[in-house]
Amino acid sequence: MCEGLNNDLLVRFGKEIEFYEGAVDLFTAVNKLNDEPQYRDAGITFENYIVSTGLKRMILSSAIFPHVKRVWGAELVAVEENGLRHLGKIAYSLDNTSKTKAIFEINKGVGVVEGASIDVNSKIPESERRVRFRNMVYVADGPSDVPAFSLINEKGGATLAVYPKGSNEAFVQVDKLRRDDRVQMIAEADYREDSTAVLWIMRRLEERAQAIIEEKNRIYQQPAGTPRHL
Repeated sequence: MCEGLNNDLLVRFGKEIEFYEGAVDLFTAVNKLNDEPQYRDAGITFENYIVSTGLKRMILSSAIFPHVKRVWGAELVAVEENGLRHLGKIAYSLDNTSKTKAIFEINKGVGVVEGASIDVNSKIPESERRVRFRNMVYVADGPSDVPAFSLINEKGGATLAVYPKGSNEAFVQVDKLRRDDRVQMIAEADYREDSTAVLWIMRRLEERAQAIIEEKNRIYQQPAGTPRHL
């Protein structure tokens, strides 16, 4: 690890992170869906999560964090060398496998519901889990996300692979994911309001919300059962 590296520096670096255009606005727009009466009346809540191989401390101090429910990211701990303390050991990191573990934690509400005693191995029926897989929209850009993409696809959720505009190498990578049926859609990492990525993400969220509303309404539209004498 770098000598002199400390949490204060990570916080400073986090504040300097520059996101793709419109990214913070997209997170804000997702949260604003909670103000829509039809969703609020149906008890539907929209939430943003970040599952990253990057440094959690930097993400927590970035401009996007206020719009996020919870962050999974790499964490460092301090060590002492030559009488000086600095961040020198990895306490937690994410790879292909641990990203899927984080997805299961979101699914079950691990570390999200205050006071809950469940963990990622707790047995919970899918219908009773906090965020069902089919209601998730997973957006990512790299090979380390392939297991998570596969999990979300298998469980009925939505998957989008993004790439930097003008990068042929990155496009080839995500296009292969699409051709191999690893993801459902690819788009440039442009999150302005009228971009392909935003239009697709918001459409998937609205579709799933409407499906939840219709499912709830069907319960009340079923014919009444015949009363029985006890």
